[in-house]
Formats: sequence, structure tokens, C-alpha cells
Amino acid sequence: MSTGDLIFFVIFFWVVFITARLAIFALNIDIKLKKRLWPIIIFSLSGMLMVLAYLLDFPSKGYAVLAVAVAAIIYTNLKGFYFCESCGKMLANKKILTTVETCEKCGSSLK
Repeated sequence: MSTGDLIFFVIFFWVVFITARLAIFALNIDIKLKKRLWPIIIFSLSGMLMVLAYLLDFPSKGYAVLAVAVAAIIYTNLKGFYFCESCGKMLANKKILTTVETCEKCGSSLK
């Protein structure tokens, strides 16, 4: 597989995942389903990034740095978003090192 094919492959699937993510969270679906799908989407995108690095012959010394970067991306995405079961909104936490306890939209407590 050539580098151009790999780049097309990754861009295509990246667009598919982003479109799926936007569709899932823009649609008014069950909040519990959103909570289940969010980690799946995050880990899938992270795994795709690692596979892309392998397929593009990423230098072996760079995998440690890439793994730390991917772990940081996973952490910020999982810690940075909360779901309110009362109003069904996905909330972005701007202070990732803190925990959100109440919903900004409706004021109810988050579980």
C-alpha cells in the first residue's frame, strides 16, 4: 500500500468517525447511549492513530512519545466531557483537572 493510499484511507475513516460523532451527539438520542458510545469513539480514533503510525513506518523511538500523546488525548476527551441525564446535554469541562458536579444548562447534579 502506498503512502498516498494510506493517507486517503485515514482521512476517509477520520471523516467517517467525526461525522458519526457529530451525528450521534447532535441527534436527540438517549443520553445513556451517548455515554456508552463516547469512550468507544475516543478509543477507536486513538487506535486508528496508532495503526496509522505503524503503517506509515513511524520511527520505533517515537512510539513512546506517540503513546504518551495518545494517552493525553484519551484522558482529556474522557475527562473533558460530561453528560447530563436530566436535560440530555453533553457538557464540555474547560478545567480538565476538576470534576463537574452540576449541569451548566439545567443546574441538576451529575452522576
